Order: sequence, then C-alpha cells, then structure tokens
Amino acid sequence: MEVIEYEEPESWDDKGMNWNDPDPRNADYVMAIRRALMERYAVIHSSMPTGVLRISPWKTVSISQIGDIVSAIKWLCTSFVNEGYSDYKEDYSDFPKMWTYRDLIQEEGCGLYEFPKTGDFCEHGGEILKRIKNALDKLTVIRCPGGRGIEHSRSGSRHDPPFGESIGDAMDMAMDPERGYRKNTFTRLPATIYAWSGNTHWKCPRPKEEGDSSSEDDENNKDGYCGYAEAAGYNFKRITNWLLGASLDLVVYVNITAPQGPVPYSQELTTSTFDAGESNFKRGFSKSTFSVKDATDVDINIGNIDSIPKNSTVPSSDFDDEGNATHRRSAKRGYEGKLWFLSDYGVEGGFKFRSKEA
Repeated sequence: MEVIEYEEPESWDDKGMNWNDPDPRNADYVMAIRRALMERYAVIHSSMPTGVLRISPWKTVSISQIGDIVSAIKWLCTSFVNEGYSDYKEDYSDFPKMWTYRDLIQEEGCGLYEFPKTGDFCEHGGEILKRIKNALDKLTVIRCPGGRGIEHSRSGSRHDPPFGESIGDAMDMAMDPERGYRKNTFTRLPATIYAWSGNTHWKCPRPKEEGDSSSEDDENNKDGYCGYAEAAGYNFKRITNWLLGASLDLVVYVNITAPQGPVPYSQELTTSTFDAGESNFKRGFSKSTFSVKDATDVDINIGNIDSIPKNSTVPSSDFDDEGNATHRRSAKRGYEGKLWFLSDYGVEGGFKFRSKEA
C-alpha cells in the first residue's frame, strides 16, 4: 500500500497559500499556524501546549482545537514585546511594554474571540485563521534572554591636591593600561553604561592662630579636591538564542542622561554637565540594531571607555570657622545610561513564519 507523505509548509506563503482567503479545508493553513507557534515557543524556551501538538494534517480540525490555538497565543503573547507602545514614563522605568491578550486582540485584524459557529468551521472558518496569523505576526520581539562577553572598564582617582592636579591625575590613572584598566567576563546582560569624571571640594585652608607661623605648612594649607574618572563598556561575544540556526536582530535601547548622584566624599552634586564624548550616544532614549547571523559568534561593542569627558567645573563646599567641612559639594561631566536588550526574530533568516511587510 502506498504511503502518502505530507510536507509541512515552510512559510506563510509556501504551497500556494492565500492568507487573504484561507481555506479551512486545506490542512496547510492550520499546519502553518502550528509551525509558527512552535517557532515562538522555541525562542522563549517553553514547551508547546498538548492541544496544539495534537493538530495533524490527517485529522479534521475542530472548533475545540482552534480554541487550543487561541489559548496558546493568550499565554504566549505576554512573553513578547509590544514595540508599537510608546506611552512610557519619563524615566522609562516601565520599559519594555509586553503584549497582553487584551491589547493584542484589540489590534486591527486580530480579533481572536470571533469564533465560527460549531459545525460551520469548514465553510466559514477562513476569517479566524487569518486573524490568528495576523496576531502571530505581531509576536516577533522578546527580551533578550542572555549574552556573554567582556566588560571593559576604567577607573582613576586622586585625593586632596589642587583642582587641576586632582582631575588630571584621575584621568591619567584611568587611561593607564596597568593602573586604571580592568577586563572582566560578563554572563548576565549589563544594565548600565557610563563615562564621567568629577571632583569633590574636600578641604579648605585651615586658619592659623595669630602669631603662629608653624601650625600648618603654607604649601599644603590650601583648597584640596578629590578627582575621579570612571567608564564602562561591553563587547558581546555570544547571544542566547533558543531557535537553532536562526538569525535575529539584537535591539539595544539606551536612556542616556547627564551623570547623577554625588561624587564620593560629597553630599550634593551641584553641577552635572552632559557630554557624550566620542561614544556616539545622544541624550535621551534611543535604539540601535545589530544584525546577528550566528548568535554563538558575535562581536558587538556598546560604549567607548577610551573617551572620558574631563570635568572643568570647580565645586565649592561649606566649611566652619576652623576649616572643618560641614557640607561637601561636587561636580561631574560625562554621561550615564540604562540599557535594555531585545531579540527580534522578524528578520530574514529569523522566523520562517513572519510578515514580509516592511
């Protein structure tokens, strides 16, 4: 007896499928949906629902199985990012916005609740298949599940000399490959990036008692400052990707601001000057996209530790009549930012079942 083998579709438009008018009597349409769900469950590293796995080209698709598909999407969608959402808080502390089932079914053409009546699927079930495809096409971006690489950092400090010497020595130390440079392997996605230098007004000349010429060395009895220089950047070597052999776009969002928080040994940051140096960062919220063909072998750089903006603002602290600090102030120049990493499979070589529209 001849065995008839079934070839599953490899994309939405494979085997002559027409999603403007899908035929529910043609197994290719529901098998394409099954394959699209498998891709999406794979990238979030989760098991497929049993009801969807039971869908077969040799069995009549029931309304109950369509319900299993919709339930699978309802659970799945919360792991995908809604990149069309834009109503974020000013500091983007609520980024990224994940899809909810409510939001998804309110998108045009994605009304998954509009089921055909029982016994009417074969004649009038094409619309629900189209809406299922439309909803799945929205689900291509996830939070990047992980990455590995090298964290490069620089750090320098100088305590107590005059202002120019304090910031100059701190910068020199940070740029010194032996004293200021550090390299560490990271296995968790970094959350911050920065490059700044700054100063604290540490001490002032102490007053001398009348007639006492030896109470303090005149050469050292002057204003003293603490200088600091810090920077961090990242070189990605590997991106976690659970869809074997698939390409993706690594999408990096960053919210860049002027440096925040007081310099060490101060209580108040009175001046913070934004300066991106040679990092190519712009102030505010921005997006960069890196094409990843092989997630096991990448070379992606985020940040520039060789460009630390140099602080030129001299802070002024408060001291009492005996020269003791009562309130130390500081100044910074440079930038700092928060990082978010997403993986987008809606690209050539990514999901096979995705919208080809730009």
